[in-house]
Amino acid sequence: MSVSRKTTVVLVDDEPCVVRVAQAVLSRHFGSVLEIYPTTDPIEARDYISKRRCDILLSDIEMPGVHGIEMLKLARKYNAWTRVIFMTAHSTWDVIAEAIENGAADYLLKPVDHDELTSVVQQECERLERWNGAVRGTLKVAAS
Repeated sequence: MSVSRKTTVVLVDDEPCVVRVAQAVLSRHFGSVLEIYPTTDPIEARDYISKRRCDILLSDIEMPGVHGIEMLKLARKYNAWTRVIFMTAHSTWDVIAEAIENGAADYLLKPVDHDELTSVVQQECERLERWNGAVRGTLKVAAS
């Protein structure tokens, strides 16, 4: 028997309009499949991640007080399976390379294209499901 649960997305950007639009796009496309925690406060997001499950972190890179790379490292510290997608207007090679080197799954350039956002999140949901299925299969084999 398979237990299904919602995929938790922490959505953090210091621009309220980016958070509102991304949340609306994801809610409209995914419906009740995702549990979205939206915030414009990176400190609040950091607190949430340290206390609750975060399957996908959708974050700006440049925010006051907390850099996106710091958010990535924190999310991966608490859950090595967390998939991190950056939304950024800063597309220099150095920023992209640093994000990739630290385990970012993808990045989207602002203004974020709605179809691209849903496509990338869909891919990460599918990837998480495959990994979860592989772990469940491994546990069944180990138990027998």
